[in-house]
Amino acid sequence: MSTRMFSEDQLERLQSYPDIGRDNVIRYFARTPADVSFIDPGRGRDPADR
Repeated sequence: MSTRMFSEDQLERLQSYPDIGRDNVIRYFARTPADVSFIDPGRGRDPADR
């Protein structure tokens, strides 16, 4: 009976970060005006504020 779920190669891939270019990071994490209005930090957590 095997006690390991992943092989050494699979573990190495799962424990490392992929190479992502700066442009892709900026594109993925940049907030659009719609994102900012959805987040709206000025609003509270009360149900009336939703």
